Amino acid sequence: MRSVMVYSVAAAVLLLVVAVSEAQIHPDIIEDAHLDSIGLLRKYGYPAEEHIIETDDGYLLGVHRCPGSPLSPPAPGKPVVLLQHGMLSSSADYILMGPDTSLAYMLADAGYDVWMGNARGNRYSRRHRFRSNTTQTFWDFSWHEVGSIDIPNMIDYILVRTGQQSLQYVGHSQGTTAYWVMMSQHPYYNRRIKSMHALAPAAYMHNTRSPYVLFLATFLYTTDLMLQMMGTWWFEPTNEMDIQGGLQNCHDGAPFQDMCSINTFLIAGFNTEEVNSTMLPVIHAHSPAGASTMQMIHHAQTIRSRIFRQYDHGPMNMVRYGQLTPPVYNLANVQAPTLLYHSTNDWLAAPADVELLYRELPNVVKRYLVPLPAFNHLDFVWAINVRSLLYNELLADLRAYV
Repeated sequence: MRSVMVYSVAAAVLLLVVAVSEAQIHPDIIEDAHLDSIGLLRKYGYPAEEHIIETDDGYLLGVHRCPGSPLSPPAPGKPVVLLQHGMLSSSADYILMGPDTSLAYMLADAGYDVWMGNARGNRYSRRHRFRSNTTQTFWDFSWHEVGSIDIPNMIDYILVRTGQQSLQYVGHSQGTTAYWVMMSQHPYYNRRIKSMHALAPAAYMHNTRSPYVLFLATFLYTTDLMLQMMGTWWFEPTNEMDIQGGLQNCHDGAPFQDMCSINTFLIAGFNTEEVNSTMLPVIHAHSPAGASTMQMIHHAQTIRSRIFRQYDHGPMNMVRYGQLTPPVYNLANVQAPTLLYHSTNDWLAAPADVELLYRELPNVVKRYLVPLPAFNHLDFVWAINVRSLLYNELLADLRAYV
């Protein structure tokens, strides 16, 4: 009986702490931390739809659509753009910073029919026709399958739904990696892409400076073996406890708010001037959004091998590929007009690696270096001044290929 009383008192104290903490936070921050992508769009007056797309191998992907805006109501025949998120992220990347900053709102206001993909394994795409997402077979994929299966299936569905013959593609980070994979494996899709706009383009990672990624690459085989032994096949998306932790520790005035930024900086590069500290609780509520461990390991393999190629299954390569080493991706197949947007302070898509990618892609029509030396990998979606630094340029480029 006493243990029950102690537990009840502790729970009451915790609720009081949360209530006191949340009383210091703007209600919109609390609400936006708990809303999903569809809820965020609708809250700010934008039409929103969720479409469930079944892939060729049975995964059920939640794809989000914003077909218009208060400034440009939904109508048939609008130009279509597909936005694809990066590693451990989701469609929320293009929504969560609000109508004054985020790319999805800007494109919808400009007259686009905006679609946002969610790769298999993130919070919106964690179902399969036959497999449970608690089994290893569900998580037996890397970004190779995202590019070779998910993205083509999304494009096919979107074009049928909209009656269009082709669309424009905007990818960030792993959203670009998946695109290179798709074109390497299925060059037919060049016909269905008007233009590809690569934000922080990621393929080669020879010069990454992220301590987390470098650690994983250095201890790749040990980490992979340890994860297999523990049965850890995926990264969990944030849950309610994570959301409450972000609200309490990352809000304006919180003593640990700077730590919320530092954790992000250690992955992507330091840029204190472009961090919207007020929005940190919302960012941490939506990210990470989940992924398979094989996705991260595949990136680490690329760092170690210095070759942009399929997943290395070790002794199983002969069974999987009919050869001892993984097949190399053929970037010569990427024929659709390609525009690269990169930055000097990107710790994941380093300038030298972007240069190497540029030399191998056959149809790069533009390279744009963000005119802020401190601009980092995640600033492409979350920076305070991302519209003036990047998105205005991006929108002008998109219009040129409509």
